[in-house]
Amino acid sequence: MKAKIIFVYTIVLIFTFQSLQGQKSFSIDNIDIKSSEFCLTGELFTPNQSIDGATYFNSDWVPGDIYLSNGEVVRNKLIKYNGLLDELFWQESRSKNVIKLDKEAIMQFHFLNLNGDSTVHFRKIKVKRSTISDSSEIFGQVIYEGSLSLFILHTYKTAGNELIRQNGNLFEKTNYSEEPIYIFRYTDNKTFITKSLSRKRLYAFSPGNKNKIKEFIKANKTGGNKDVSYLRRLTEFLGQIVNQ
Repeated sequence: MKAKIIFVYTIVLIFTFQSLQGQKSFSIDNIDIKSSEFCLTGELFTPNQSIDGATYFNSDWVPGDIYLSNGEVVRNKLIKYNGLLDELFWQESRSKNVIKLDKEAIMQFHFLNLNGDSTVHFRKIKVKRSTISDSSEIFGQVIYEGSLSLFILHTYKTAGNELIRQNGNLFEKTNYSEEPIYIFRYTDNKTFITKSLSRKRLYAFSPGNKNKIKEFIKANKTGGNKDVSYLRRLTEFLGQIVNQ
C-alpha cells in the first residue's frame, strides 16, 4: 500500500499561497486553515496506465470546495472526480502533483463553476451496491433534496477492449460507458434504486399512482434527454404523490 502523504504547510507558505491566489490575508493570531491545504490527506497518484478520460465526471480541473468529516472546509482547490474509481483527485497548486484524497475524510465536495453551473455537488452516502455485498460509502451527485431526495451514482460498465500504443509499447486498454444509478431516498432513509427512469420503472416506484405518473410523463416529454431540470421536477412530483 502506498504511504500516505500528509500535506502540512507552514505559516510562511500559507501566506505565500494566499498572496498568489488573491485570497484574503490573515494574521498569525487568526489563521484560517479552512482556506489552505492544511487538512487535506491523501496519496500521490501515479497510475501505471492513463485512466480512461470518459470515466471522469469533469474532464478538466475545476475549482471546488471540499467539506471534511472533521467540520473543516478546504476552499477553492482544483479537483476532479472519477466515477469508475469513485475517488476525488486534487491537483496541488505548486508542484502540479495529482493527489488521490482520502475518501474517509471527505463528507462532500462542491464544484464552484462547472460549465456555468454553480450548483453541482456530491455527498458521500451509504448504499448497498449488490445483493451479496455489505453497504459501502460512495459519492453521489445531489440532484434534489426534499421529502424525497435524488442522488446519482456515476458508475461505469466495460464497453470492450482495444490495443493501443503508448511510448512505443502496446497494451490492452479497457473502454467504459457510463451506467448511472438513480437513488431516490426518503427522509427515513428508505430508498428506491434504479438504473432506468423508464415508464415501467417509474410505475414500480408507486404502483398506486400509475395514472398520475403517466400524466406527468405526458406533460414533461424529454425527447430522451433527462437533464437535471427534469430530474428535479420528477423527484419533487414523486415526493408529492407519495405524501398525499
